[in-house]
Amino acid sequence: MSDLSKRIESLSPKQRDLLRLQQQKRTRSPLPSNGAHPSPRSLSAEGRGTQDDSSPVERPGGAGGRGMRFSLFFFSDDGSKDEPDKYRLLIECAKFADANSFSAVWTPERHFQDFGGLYPNPSVLAAALAMITERVELRAGSVVVPLHNPVRIAEEWSVVDNLSRGRVAVSFASGWHPLDFVLAPESYPDRRERLFQNVRTIQDLWAGGSLALKGVDGGEVKVRIVPRPIQPRLPTWITIGNNPESWVRAGEMGAHVLTAIVRQPPDVLADRIRLYREARARHGHAPNAGQVAVMLHTFLGEDDETVKEQVRAPLAHYFRSNIKQVETQKDVLLKAAPTPAASNLDNMTDADLDVVAARAFERYFDSILLCGTPAKCSRLVATLADAGVDEIACLIDFGLPFDTVMEGLRHLNVLKKNHAPANPPPRAAHTPGVKTL
Repeated sequence: MSDLSKRIESLSPKQRDLLRLQQQKRTRSPLPSNGAHPSPRSLSAEGRGTQDDSSPVERPGGAGGRGMRFSLFFFSDDGSKDEPDKYRLLIECAKFADANSFSAVWTPERHFQDFGGLYPNPSVLAAALAMITERVELRAGSVVVPLHNPVRIAEEWSVVDNLSRGRVAVSFASGWHPLDFVLAPESYPDRRERLFQNVRTIQDLWAGGSLALKGVDGGEVKVRIVPRPIQPRLPTWITIGNNPESWVRAGEMGAHVLTAIVRQPPDVLADRIRLYREARARHGHAPNAGQVAVMLHTFLGEDDETVKEQVRAPLAHYFRSNIKQVETQKDVLLKAAPTPAASNLDNMTDADLDVVAARAFERYFDSILLCGTPAKCSRLVATLADAGVDEIACLIDFGLPFDTVMEGLRHLNVLKKNHAPANPPPRAAHTPGVKTL
């Protein structure tokens, strides 16, 4: 026995525990006692404070270079296009993500307009993707909770969970666009509070709880959702901007976070993530078990300048469409919930919008767009990892031709492999019946 072994053997149980804690702090990568890396399910299946997240996981990202996860995100601004194969890009990209070990595919919810209107119901699209994929997680990014009865949300996603054999996750949002809320106008004023209240109801129903509803005779009827979902707890995300209170509330309830980097430079984002992880710790959730995904507009290629010219026009158009959707609703927004974004659009002409969009592109290309070569994009990945980000949700359907997007995925896959976590989770950890390559 070596001298070191003898010294360890001579320690008291309490001293050995202190030694283990010191080793964990030095390595910053505490793993389960069996040495196995947690599965995607254990990372994401967080409920209402009842989940087993007492053991921190090795969180990808950070200055230690432990890696970054990548997922594909969709939010087209061309919902009114007439071509018959509107969902070809979504379907083929989902197949690519599934075959190449991306974390997830996100589909959003937006109603009655071009910008995002191609995706009015993420559960319907996720059900379709469940039939053509085997391993990739199918996430809503996001379900606008105040628009719906929470029982219906739980029901729909339980069906998709069964179709996918336990691969769904849902990011919940309060919503903001007035046109969406023609479906539930009474919910608009207190939509943020409804978000958190109804998410808890959905989680309870998913876990097997019942909910008392008013019956046709005025009496009380208790309902439970069927079919029962595969996953015992719904992997829950909250879609958040830069409101610190929302970050804290997401941490308190043990949810994950989906956000964007616009209006949140890395130092601000790092502060929000710190608030989030501190809130998790205060409420009994392992701080590093919570995942933070950041949406970035993404296209990679072999040459930075070539990529810049490829994405310049479609991204400028995309930014303009985004600004325009606020502009068309500014009167409603200012009346219902005044925002700087709406008030600053007064007196802007179409030419002004073009200039703003073009300037935004020039400013963003070198800072917050995941566009260029893998080498260029690696710098942004490292910056976000240092801020505490776990995953990049790559928005890829902003107007490039189909073949161009698919070619770009090949280069994105190189970036993903370059930043893969050192101990990736099993490829088919959701259910025993899922096939592997």
